[in-house]
Amino acid sequence: MKVSLLRSMAVGATSALALALIAPSANAQAQTEGVRFGVEAAFATKGDIGIGAGAFAKFHLTEISGHPITGRATFDYYFPSTSNFNGFSYKYWELAADGLFDIVADGTTKPYVGAGLTYSNSSFGSGYCGSLPGCSASYSNTGLHAVGGFNFMADSKLMPFVEVKLGLSSGSQLTIKGGIHIK
Repeated sequence: MKVSLLRSMAVGATSALALALIAPSANAQAQTEGVRFGVEAAFATKGDIGIGAGAFAKFHLTEISGHPITGRATFDYYFPSTSNFNGFSYKYWELAADGLFDIVADGTTKPYVGAGLTYSNSSFGSGYCGSLPGCSASYSNTGLHAVGGFNFMADSKLMPFVEVKLGLSSGSQLTIKGGIHIK
């Protein structure tokens, strides 16, 4: 592993631990619902990445931390505006792990903040090249991000949300997301 990847992972783990330690323990037992799944749509502002779609799983860490903390793993696949240019294709996807803290545990609108680690992959290539060197390329990056949003507690089993994610590494990216998860 590269030193920068290890450093990023250590900073992300330290951030999640710090968030768990400073979070107030009031209403810590309010969220013991287990694992939830959902779908989301995203809009990324950096370059030509554009619109994406994805899925996620959320799990409560209240029993472990004693605080209203939720863990989340997401996968988003983007549809870049330059996905097919003169026979060349461009693909981009992200895998992220977040620690989310519920600011207010009661009410119909629940704001949250958090931080996490993102692994992204972009590839560029042509179907005309075959295996010729230099005709295709792939780049992956690992970075930290901050996130904030709102869960809207509906009466049904479907719970909508909106959020903003800001990449904290070089060339930071702002992503706006919205989606639904099952309560």
